[in-house]
Amino acid sequence: MATSTRTKIASQVSRRSDKSLNSFNVVQSKPPKKEQGTTVEGEKEDVVVDEMTSLDQQYHDSFLAAVERNQIPISRNLMILLYSLNMLSSNSNIIRFTSKFIYLQNKVGINSSGSSIYDISIDDVYFVINWVVTVTFLRSFLIKYCFEPFASRFCHIYSRKAKTRFAEQSWSFLYWGVSFIFGVYLYLDAPYFNDLDQIYINWPNFYMDAKFKSYYLISMAFWFQQILVLHVEKPRKDHYQMFSHHIITCLLIVGSYYYYYFRIGHLILMIMDSVDIFLAAAKMLKYAKFNNACDAMFILFLVSWIGLRHGVYNYIFYHAWDKSVHLMSDGQCIEGAVQKRCWTPTVINTFLGLLGGLQVITCIWMYLISKVAYRVVIGSGAEDVRSDEDDTDVEAEDNVENDTDVENEVEDKDENKDENMDKDKDEDDRNSRFSTNTQDNANKCDVDEKSMVYSSVMEITLNDAK
Repeated sequence: MATSTRTKIASQVSRRSDKSLNSFNVVQSKPPKKEQGTTVEGEKEDVVVDEMTSLDQQYHDSFLAAVERNQIPISRNLMILLYSLNMLSSNSNIIRFTSKFIYLQNKVGINSSGSSIYDISIDDVYFVINWVVTVTFLRSFLIKYCFEPFASRFCHIYSRKAKTRFAEQSWSFLYWGVSFIFGVYLYLDAPYFNDLDQIYINWPNFYMDAKFKSYYLISMAFWFQQILVLHVEKPRKDHYQMFSHHIITCLLIVGSYYYYYFRIGHLILMIMDSVDIFLAAAKMLKYAKFNNACDAMFILFLVSWIGLRHGVYNYIFYHAWDKSVHLMSDGQCIEGAVQKRCWTPTVINTFLGLLGGLQVITCIWMYLISKVAYRVVIGSGAEDVRSDEDDTDVEAEDNVENDTDVENEVEDKDENKDENMDKDKDEDDRNSRFSTNTQDNANKCDVDEKSMVYSSVMEITLNDAK
């Protein structure tokens, strides 16, 4: 009898206890409300500083990105193939063909000083192609092995994208500096030095020496290479403005070369190169975080931009519109006459339209530059408004081993952590209330369980007594 009583008590207590514990577990398993932007999630986002967006991944997997990553081996192998065939081949046809890529073509004589004189030729295309490849190799090689290591070691730039931007501007600074200096050297000895009328007098009988022809064709190759880079590398915010500028520039260079307007083309190239030197220098200082020097360089850039690209450029533009037709009156096309080159109103208007289009783009950029100038005036510092958001030094290099750099990166994250402190306090309060409620429910379950046991014992005892 006693054994049966104890079995009944244990069975009923077990069933009722299971119901109470299940009720308690439901309350206990209920998760607290999750807040967005918590500290844990913020720390994860900060750690993954180099996470690629979907657009980045799409570009990274594309054919153009593969070409961009392999610019050095592609251009290097093409150059090795070209020069090897030219120097090692015993086939005269191969030597003659490869020489067109390496040497200037269409030599027509020697001037009074003993220098070779050249005319334009369709074979100049080969020389330009070779220099497109050469410029591509020089640019990629110097960026990877000279300018990026310089940025890390001497300018303390460790962000991968910031290093790349610094290196690109270093290449631009180097090229435009050399091009401008050599252009000025040619200009000082030119018959149109300080005399714009000489640009058009006796047109089109202008022959070039080797230095000038090389200068002009290499400049042409550089701008074609700029179009290549613009489409191979990841597009930026000002992609279409830059593409329009490069197309107009290439049309002007090729057209001026074909129509013997390379004297005015020479002046335009010098104007563009001189201003771009200051722009590249200002960007380099910005990426290197020399902000005061960057602001000073930006002022020089602004003065040169206004004075040269809007002042001198428009004066040359006006001079061409006002006097070119009269000064080239002997070169106008005559029906039935055999003329090497001649001009028509359509030809003149086309060139003036291209010059005007280039000035329109320059005015658009002047508007953007004025925004940067306003930032300098109010003390915010010069920052290129055309650049992408990821052009700044906010990304840690993957293989940085310097502890100081890591500490600096952590300090940059502290601001974000401070913003989450209030949310953390609210989260702690919610967890505290949840723990209190959980404990209360547990205590209540214990009391209920004891009551159920007592009631069950009393009920079974009374039944047995009956």
